[in-house]
Amino acid sequence: MEPYLPILITRTYRYGKFSINDYQRIVAKVEVPKKWFKHFYIFAAPTSSYVFYIVLCKYLWKDNITKNIIWILNLCLGSFRQPLVSPESTFVATLLLTLHCWKRLYETHFVNIFSDKMMNISHYIIGFCHYIGALVSIIGESDGFIEGSEGNFSWKRITYLHLICAIVFVLSSYIQLKTNFILSNLRQNKDGKINSTVYKIPYGGLFEYISGALQITEMIIYVTLSIILWQSSTYHYITIWVLINQTCTAVFTHKWYIQTFKNYPKSRKILLPYIF
Repeated sequence: MEPYLPILITRTYRYGKFSINDYQRIVAKVEVPKKWFKHFYIFAAPTSSYVFYIVLCKYLWKDNITKNIIWILNLCLGSFRQPLVSPESTFVATLLLTLHCWKRLYETHFVNIFSDKMMNISHYIIGFCHYIGALVSIIGESDGFIEGSEGNFSWKRITYLHLICAIVFVLSSYIQLKTNFILSNLRQNKDGKINSTVYKIPYGGLFEYISGALQITEMIIYVTLSIILWQSSTYHYITIWVLINQTCTAVFTHKWYIQTFKNYPKSRKILLPYIF
C-alpha cells in the first residue's frame, strides 16, 4: 500500500537511512532532526528513576502512595484497576527499565553519532508517549498502587524466573551497547574523531548474522519485561508495540542495505540468524 500513501503518512515511519528523499514543503515543516532521539532519554532516565524511587518508598520503606499518583494512574488506566502484579515483579521491572533508560541516555549522548537526517514530529512525540506508557503500565496494576491494596514486598518472593529474565535483560542491553559502538566506530577515525556521518556496512557482533542487531536486542529487552510482568493485563501492549515497531524498522533497514550496497553480505538475515 505504500506507493498509494501520501508523503505525510509515509514520512511518519520512514526516517534515518531509509527515509523518503522526496521533498514536500508542508511535511518538512513538521520534521525535526533525528538526533533529537537524545531527548527521549533526557526525559525517560530521570522519570523512570522517580518511578523506581516511588516503588522503593512503597515496598521497602512502607510509605503511602500520594493521592496525586493514584489520580494519574486512574486517569491513564481507569479507576477500576486491579492489583494484578506482585510487588516483587514491579520492583524488578522498574529497576531494569531504569537501568536501561540511563544506559540509553549514555549511548545517545556519548556513543551514537547521528546523521543529519530528519524524522516526523509525530515520531518524536510517540517516543515520549512510549516511556510514559511503559512506566504507567508497570505500576498501574501493581499491588500497593491501587486503593485498598497493601503491597507487601518480600525478598524471598523474588523467583528464579525474575533472576533469569534480569540476566537476559542485562546481557541484551549490553549487546545493544556493543552494537552501538560498532556503528559509531564506522564514523570515527583511529583517534576517535568524527570523520563522516554517511552510512556504511557494519561488521562484527550480531551484524555478522543479521541486519537488525539493535532491533532484536530491544525486542528481547521488552519480552523479558513482559515475562516478569506476566500477570499484567496492560503492559503486554507495550511489548506488542515494540515488537511490531522494531520488526518494521529491521525490515526497512535490511532492504535499504541490500539496495544501497551491492557487496552487502547475502547470508545476513533480517532479525533471526539463518532463519528470517
